[in-house]
Amino acid sequence: MHRPLFIPIGVSLLFFTLTLQATTIYSWVDKNGVVHFTDQPNAAHTKVYELNTPPSAPLSTTVDEIEVTKEKSSTPEALPPATIRFITPSHEQTLRSNAGHIDITANSNREITKDYKVQVVLDGNSHLALQNSLTFSLFDIDRGSHQLQLQLLKDGKVIALSNSITVYLHRASTTRIRPPAASPKL
Repeated sequence: MHRPLFIPIGVSLLFFTLTLQATTIYSWVDKNGVVHFTDQPNAAHTKVYELNTPPSAPLSTTVDEIEVTKEKSSTPEALPPATIRFITPSHEQTLRSNAGHIDITANSNREITKDYKVQVVLDGNSHLALQNSLTFSLFDIDRGSHQLQLQLLKDGKVIALSNSITVYLHRASTTRIRPPAASPKL
């Protein structure tokens, strides 16, 4: 239920003007020279101070403010656009692995739960199954230059793409021609 804002403000002003009151404070000095303040008169040498104090806010106004705050907080705030990026490897990094192994670590501004999946794209093709993780391991990748990209998906739709990076994988060749063993000349 929405109430106009001027009603609680009007009620508050009404209570404020009706309950504005004066408070009397008394002070006196004892035989040791200590000044005491009280709301009760004590002796003939008591000084009197009149203070105007504003009333405390009525409870109903506080409740109305809390209700307005709850209504504002219940509306969902717009999330920033989803992002995903590589942490490792970096762009144009040279990787050395004779097994053709590439480890990937990513970061996203969305918590990767069952609603979000991540896909690794290697040289333009999806390489691994969709995962609920930001760490990946690629195995038996051929040596050479490779393009990597990450896709963040929600309900099967791509909602964010990482920058495409190039990595250079170095691995020993299995078809390497070995020179003949040197034989001693006699």
